[in-house]
Amino acid sequence: MNHISYEKWLQYTRGELDSATQKKYEDHLYDCDQCLTVYLEAVDAEEKLLPVMNNEDTFTDLIMQQVESQKKATKPQKQSFYQKAVFHYLVAAAMTIILMTSGVFSHLTNAINEFEANKKKEPSVVMGLMNKSVSLIDKVEKNPKEGNK
Repeated sequence: MNHISYEKWLQYTRGELDSATQKKYEDHLYDCDQCLTVYLEAVDAEEKLLPVMNNEDTFTDLIMQQVESQKKATKPQKQSFYQKAVFHYLVAAAMTIILMTSGVFSHLTNAINEFEANKKKEPSVVMGLMNKSVSLIDKVEKNPKEGNK
């Protein structure tokens, strides 16, 4: 297994490598414990080079104030009346009332009733199979000699 040098890991932690090489190094860390140890040493070395914060509490407060001011700066966009749910409910209610008063629903129920009345009363497939099996059993019982063949 090819191990990656400490200097290369320093370049990786500084972000000086191209994305393909970074991906290759990240995949290598999953398989190699020795390189993981070297990588952690490089991270520790880079961490020591970072500036020390004098007052962490004021830094956090400053960041939170900036976030709050950005929240206030962005105004929620006003929805038009057509985009609100109330408009859609009103349209649906109006359409329902129009359809009910025009008699569309009564014509629809009448059409269904006429269709059912005109439909032929055909026996179901299951009933047809049952009748055929019963007639076959009756034939076998009438002619016991033929049934034993």
